Amino acid sequence: MNKKKILVTAGGTAIAWHICQIIKQYFCDRVDVYVCDINEDYLVPAVSCANKVYKVPYSSDDKYLSSISNIVENEKIDIIIPLLPEESIIFSSDSDFINELNIATTAPSLITSETLSDKRKMFHFLKSISIPTPRIIEFDNVVNNENYILKPNMGFGSLGIKILKGEEIKNHYGTSISDNYIIQEYCHDDDYDEVTVEVYNDKNDLRIFSRKRVATKSGVCVKAVPANNDLFYPYVQKLVDSIECPIAFNLQFLYNHKQWKLFDCNLRLGAGTALSTAVGFQLTRALIAKLLGDQVDDSYFNVDNTIKSVLRVYQEITIK
Repeated sequence: MNKKKILVTAGGTAIAWHICQIIKQYFCDRVDVYVCDINEDYLVPAVSCANKVYKVPYSSDDKYLSSISNIVENEKIDIIIPLLPEESIIFSSDSDFINELNIATTAPSLITSETLSDKRKMFHFLKSISIPTPRIIEFDNVVNNENYILKPNMGFGSLGIKILKGEEIKNHYGTSISDNYIIQEYCHDDDYDEVTVEVYNDKNDLRIFSRKRVATKSGVCVKAVPANNDLFYPYVQKLVDSIECPIAFNLQFLYNHKQWKLFDCNLRLGAGTALSTAVGFQLTRALIAKLLGDQVDDSYFNVDNTIKSVLRVYQEITIK
C-alpha cells in the first residue's frame, strides 16, 4: 500500500506536535508525516515522531513559497495542513499554488479565508447573517476611560490582541490605527468565560464540542471545562450554511449584553484542539481519517461527560 504523505507547517507548535502524535498513534501504517519550521530540526519537538523536519524561512519571506514547493515536489506530498493564520489564504483550496502542485489542503477557499480573516469583512458578514459579534468602534468614537479590544485587522486567534483604555489607543496609535487594527467593544462578564467551539464540518454531518477557556497563557488555553453545546450549535449551523467552511476549525465566543457573540473564526486546527481530544472529541483524528477517505466513526466524538476539566501540562523532550 502506498502511504499518503502529509506536510504540516509551523512544525514547532503544540498543535503540530498533536497532529503528529495522532498520526503516529492511529495512522502510522498509512501516513508519512513531514513538518516544516523556521528552526533547525533539533529544536522542533515533532522531529521525534515525524519522518523528516525541514527548516524553512518565515512565511512572510519571499522564498517561503518556493521552499514549500521544493518540499512538496521532493517528497511527493499529497496533503498540506497549514497552521499559520496567513497560510489559510496562500494555501487556500482554490489558490494557484495548490492547483499547480496538484495537492490537497485543509484550508478553505480563498473567498472564505479573505472574508473571515479580514476582521472588518468578518464583522459585516456575520451581521448580514444575523450572528451576534462585537461592535466595531471607529477611532473618533473612542472614549478615554472605557476599555476596548484592539486586534490586528488581518489574522486569526488571539495573536496581537490587546485590551486597552481609549486614552491609551489615542496616545499610542492615533488616527492611522484603522490601517492595521480594528477597535471593538470590550466584551466581558464576570459570570461567563470565553468559549471555544471545536467544529467537525462534513456536508450534513456537523458536530461540535464547546469548552470554557478557564485559563490561558500567551493566548493558548491551558485550563478548560466543557460547556453547553446547545447554546452554540445554532450559530455554527448558520455559519456553515452561509459560507464554505473547512472540515475542521474552531470558533471563539464572548458573552456581552446578555448574549453570546462570535469573536473570531479560526479556519484551522488550534492550539487547544488537543484539550478537546482529551475529553473524547477527536477532531484531529476525524480530519485525518476524512483526508484518507475513511469512514469517520461516531466513536471519534464520544465525549466523556464525567470529565470536569482538562488541564494542559508540559512534557520534557530530549532530541539526539
